[in-house]
Amino acid sequence: MEEEKKYIYNDKAERIKKMNRFYIGATIFLGILFLLYLWLRMANQNLVNATVYGNTVLIIGASVLNTIIYHKDHATAKLKVIATLEMGLEYLLVGVQTDAHFITYVLIVLVALQIPYYDEGGLKRTCVGVSILYVIVTIVQGIKGITVLNVDTICSVVGVLGVLFMVSRIGKITLLFNADALGSIDEEHKKQNEILQGVLEISKTVQEESVKSSSLIGKLVETTNSVTGSMQEITTASGMNANSIEEQNTMTATIQDAIEETSERSKQMVDIAMNSNDSIQENMRVMDELKDQAEQITNTNHDVTEAMTKLQDKTKEVEEIAGMILNISSQTNLLALNASIESARAGEAGRGFAVVAEQIRQLAEQTKNSTEEITRITNELNANANDVVVSVEGSVQATEDQKEKILAASETFNLLNKNIGELVAHIEEVNKKVSGLSDSNNKIVVNCSQLSAATEEVTASAEQVHTLSEENLDVAKQVQNAVEKIHSTADDIKKFLH
Repeated sequence: MEEEKKYIYNDKAERIKKMNRFYIGATIFLGILFLLYLWLRMANQNLVNATVYGNTVLIIGASVLNTIIYHKDHATAKLKVIATLEMGLEYLLVGVQTDAHFITYVLIVLVALQIPYYDEGGLKRTCVGVSILYVIVTIVQGIKGITVLNVDTICSVVGVLGVLFMVSRIGKITLLFNADALGSIDEEHKKQNEILQGVLEISKTVQEESVKSSSLIGKLVETTNSVTGSMQEITTASGMNANSIEEQNTMTATIQDAIEETSERSKQMVDIAMNSNDSIQENMRVMDELKDQAEQITNTNHDVTEAMTKLQDKTKEVEEIAGMILNISSQTNLLALNASIESARAGEAGRGFAVVAEQIRQLAEQTKNSTEEITRITNELNANANDVVVSVEGSVQATEDQKEKILAASETFNLLNKNIGELVAHIEEVNKKVSGLSDSNNKIVVNCSQLSAATEEVTASAEQVHTLSEENLDVAKQVQNAVEKIHSTADDIKKFLH
C-alpha cells in the first residue's frame, strides 16, 4: 500500500469534509448568480421562458442533490466530482445561449476550488475538462452568431486558457509545498545548527589569529623602536661628522696659509740664509702639526666609512623589517578576505563581522603602502650611503697623498737644517713641492665640501626614516587595537551563540 504524503493539514477525512462543505456553498452561490442572470435576461425578453425555467430546475436540483450527498457522507470524494460536472453542465447550457463574460470566471473558480483537496490528478482533469468546455462554448457561440469569431476572440480564448493553466500550476506548486513543508522545517533546523557551528569555528579561528597577530605586531613595535633609536644615533653621528668636516675646512685653510707663508719665505731664503735656522724649526713644527692633522683626517675618514657601513647595514635591516611588515600586511589582507567570505556564508549573523573584516583589510592595505614607501626611502638612503663611501675613500687617498708630501717636506727641512749652504740650490724644488701641496690642499677642500653635502643628505634621510618609523609605529599600534577589537568581537559572538 502506497504511503500517503504528509501535509501540514494531515487529517484527510477532516480536510475533505471541510472542503465539501465549502464546495457546496460555492456551487450554490454560483447557481444563484446564474439564476439572477437568467431571470434578468428573461425580464428583458432576451431569453425564452422555457430555457430559463429548465436551467432554474437544473440548478436547484443540483444544489439539493449535493446537499443530500454531503449529509449521507461528509467526507465522500464523489461530491467534488458530481458538483464539478453539474457546474460544467450549467455553464454549457447558459454559455451557448448568451455572450455574458462573467460566466467565464466560473471556470477559473472551478479549477481553483480543486487546490485545497490536495488531489493533483483531479486538478489536472478539471483544468483539461473546463478548457475543452470553454472552447466548445466559444465555437457554438460563433456558429449561432452570439459572438464573432475573429482575432480578438481567439486572443481572449488563449488568454483564458493561459489563466486556467497558471491556476493549475499554482495549485501543483501549493501541493508540493505542503507535501514538503514538514521535511523542509527539519532540514532548515539542521542547516541553522550547521551555520551556528561554522560561526563558532570561525570565532575560534579569529581568536587564534588575533593572538598571533598581536604577537607579531608587538615584535613590529619593538623593531620599529629599535630602528628609531638607530636613526637617532645616525643623526647624532652625522652631526658630529659635519662638525668634524667644518674643523677640517678650517684646518685646510690654515694649511693653505702656511703654504703661502712657506712660499714667501722661500723667496727670502737667500737673503736670510744665515738666520733661517729658526724659520726652518718653525716650519718643521708646522709640518708635524700637518702630519697630526692628516692623521686626524684619516681617522675621521675611517670613522665616516664605518658610520656609512653601519648605515648600510641598518638600511638593510630596515628593508628586512619592511619585508616582514609587507608579509604581515599580505597575510592580514588574506585573513580579512577569508573572514569576509566566511561571514558572507554566515549570512545575517556574519554581517557585523564582515564590516570588521573590511576595516582590517583597509588597515592592511595602508600598512602595505607605508611599507613600500619605507622600502623606497631605504633604497635611496643606501644609494646615498654608497656615494658617501666612495667620496670618503677618495678623501682617504688624498689624505694619504698629503701625508706623503708632508713627510717629504719634513725630510727637505731636515736637509736644510743639516746643510744650510744647499738651501739656495733647493729653493726652486721647494717651491715646486709647495705648489703641489697647494693643489692637494685644494683637492682636500673640494672633497671636504662634497663630504659635507653628502653628510647633510645622510642626516636628512636619517631624519626622514626616523619620522616614517614613528608613523609606522602609530600604524602598528592602530592595527594592534583593531586586532584586539576583533578578538573581543569573537568572544562576544561565542558568548551569543552559546
